[in-house]
Amino acid sequence: MKIVVIGGTGLIGSKLVTKLRAQGHEAVAASPNSGVNTLTGEGLAEGLAGASVVVDVSNSPSFEPAAVLKFFETSTRNLLTYEAAAGVGHHVGLSIVGSERLPENGYFRAKVAQEKLIKESSISYSIVHSTQFFEFVKSIADDATIENVVRIAPVAFQPIAADDVASALARVAVGPPVNGTIEIAGPERFRFDEFIRRGLSARHDPREVIADTHARYFGGELSETSLVPGDHAQLGETRFEDWLRASASQISTPSPQPSAVTTPAGRATLKDNEFRIGDVPAGSAIRVGDVAVFNIGGSFFATQEKCTHKQGPLSEGKLDGSTVTCPIHGAQFDVFTGAVLHGPAKDPLRIYRVIVDGEIGRIEGRPLQQSERAAS
Repeated sequence: MKIVVIGGTGLIGSKLVTKLRAQGHEAVAASPNSGVNTLTGEGLAEGLAGASVVVDVSNSPSFEPAAVLKFFETSTRNLLTYEAAAGVGHHVGLSIVGSERLPENGYFRAKVAQEKLIKESSISYSIVHSTQFFEFVKSIADDATIENVVRIAPVAFQPIAADDVASALARVAVGPPVNGTIEIAGPERFRFDEFIRRGLSARHDPREVIADTHARYFGGELSETSLVPGDHAQLGETRFEDWLRASASQISTPSPQPSAVTTPAGRATLKDNEFRIGDVPAGSAIRVGDVAVFNIGGSFFATQEKCTHKQGPLSEGKLDGSTVTCPIHGAQFDVFTGAVLHGPAKDPLRIYRVIVDGEIGRIEGRPLQQSERAAS
């Protein structure tokens, strides 16, 4: 069957597309980079033509409460409207375990609003509630860091590997609609602070992790069960220690040939314009040659590496939503458009298109033109 994956070039989407194609399905990775924009409706009619199933794993480029709410409401309304016109029979949405328990968390509120639209539409649906991903360990710690100390609430936490999320979504996508919610989680339950402590230790990150019962999680104060699933959740297979070992093994010693780095994708080398998806968790950045690559909510964006003011390394700057701050003099840029948001920089950044192919990301060599910025 034809299955369209909205957000199909991001962390979960790229894995899902690969799994569905391996099963023999026509899996289409739809994103603004491929000409399908759920916010504007551009390309939706063409992209959904002939589709039996749509899986929405897209994410908001900004986590600011008003912006994220607008993103999920607008994109979901557009998507459901075009799905109905195309005769799509099954809509699969990815959401979060505990989203309804933390109304003070703006992102969770937006996901609840998105789910309401899905449930009220005329299209049969399945909503998959997932716990947080292993891949988010650094971005969670970064948000909770004050003066190099990470404060985390010592509550129950049952994270899951992104690969297991994609496997669960693949099963749901090819099955009948449940017209309800399915919960998925990892096979192990931790204390939240211990999970972050172990994750940072494996990365040789020296920050101290302190258990703080009043520490907020992206704006919300947690109870013991805020982020864990019920008794009937489907559990992934990947254990955290195994994931940590696999992640560490992907970071190899540089070869005498700069571009020759062993990859898990079966290829002997990474090209100069390529990077491993697993090396760039959500909310982080990596330098690839003269380009900085940013992972914003599971989607990848690229700008020139050097700040246009004093050539500061933007891959080492602070990433807040879609805003990157240069670590040298504090100039701020919009990662999506390259626009200057705050001086002292005056000139915008060059931006590049990022293509995701399974576990490998590839940066197109030609900078996007001004006319292409909004569409990208």
